[in-house]
Amino acid sequence: MCFILYHAGCIMPQDDKPKEHLRNLFDRRDCYTIDQLYRSMDYSLISTRRFLKQIGYYSSFTHNSKWYTLKTIPSFNKNGIWFHRDIGFSKHGNLNQTILHFVDRSTRGITAKEVLEILSVPCHPVLNQMYKNKKIDRFKTHVGFHYLSMIEKRKRLQLVRLQTFSSPKSIDRMAPQTAVYVLVEFIKNPEASFLELSIAVGKRGVTAPQSAIAQLFNDHDLKKTPE
Repeated sequence: MCFILYHAGCIMPQDDKPKEHLRNLFDRRDCYTIDQLYRSMDYSLISTRRFLKQIGYYSSFTHNSKWYTLKTIPSFNKNGIWFHRDIGFSKHGNLNQTILHFVDRSTRGITAKEVLEILSVPCHPVLNQMYKNKKIDRFKTHVGFHYLSMIEKRKRLQLVRLQTFSSPKSIDRMAPQTAVYVLVEFIKNPEASFLELSIAVGKRGVTAPQSAIAQLFNDHDLKKTPE
């Protein structure tokens, strides 16, 4: 390995020179685009990315991930989020990875409004796209969609908790149109539990909590297990 003179008679490996240059750049500013970095470095784009990877970096979850900062710079909040001006960085990765992190760890799913409160950026289009790409699931309630994990065990727990904490309005006797959807699903799958029927109609955009389904079956003297 080649060495070069560095500071007051000290030596450093030749391979460390570009990484030291990178660190010096980030001593001046917290964030750069990759174009700004490789032009300042006088190395190729591929080499600059390699040096960044060797040091450790985060790319922004805002601005299409085009901003970079070193791993030693951010002071993350309790949610693992840090902003430099309007540039957001996440301990959990890019925007999709960050949303997935919070969806998977939510106790009863998470709404678009709750995502906005955590990330400080509106994410409706991203949430819809992730749902269409089957990265997350969703369930409609009287306050809108709750986005759920695709991990089946977690999703079932989220749905149970979501319906347990539903407001009184969501557990009133259901409208006749909603009852039709539930009964159609029951005819298609007579062995389905109240939870499974609720999930099935939810995929049609219809809100039917387990308690309301139970009341419907009780009113019409239909026999069905609640779990």
